[in-house]
Amino acid sequence: MIFKILLFSLFFSFFAHAHEINMEDKNVEQIVKKRMSNMSKIKAHSTKMHPLTMTGEFEEIKNLNDEMLHAAKEFKLLFPEGSQGGKASTLIWEDRETFDLFIDNFIKAIEDVGESIDNEDSISLMENFKIMASNCGTCHKKFKN
Repeated sequence: MIFKILLFSLFFSFFAHAHEINMEDKNVEQIVKKRMSNMSKIKAHSTKMHPLTMTGEFEEIKNLNDEMLHAAKEFKLLFPEGSQGGKASTLIWEDRETFDLFIDNFIKAIEDVGESIDNEDSISLMENFKIMASNCGTCHKKFKN
C-alpha cells in the first residue's frame, strides 16, 4: 500500500511539474507572439506614415504616430529574461544596455515626430520621421536574426 502511495505521489509530482513547464512555454510563446505583433504594427504604421509626412495630413499622422508610440513602449517591455525566441537575437539579452538605449532612442524619435505633428511643422516632421526610421534600421542591424 505504501508503495502505491509513493508511486502515485511521484506520478502526481511529475504531472504537476510537466504542466508547469507547458504553462511557462506557453507564456514565453505568448510574449514572443505579442512582441512580433507589436513590431508588425510599428512597421505597418510607419509605412503608412511615410507618404503622409509630405501631405500635411497631420490628424491622420497623429493617430498613426500615437498608436505606434504605444506599441513601441509596450514592445520594450516584451523582452523579459527567459523569453528568447522568434526572430529576436540572443544578443538582446546579452547586451541589454545597448538594446534598451536603442529602444529608448526609437521611442524618443516617435515622440519628436509627435511634437512636429502638434506644431504642424512639415519640415521637422519629415526630418524627425527620417531619424525615427533610421533608428529602426540601426536596431535591426544589430539585434535581429
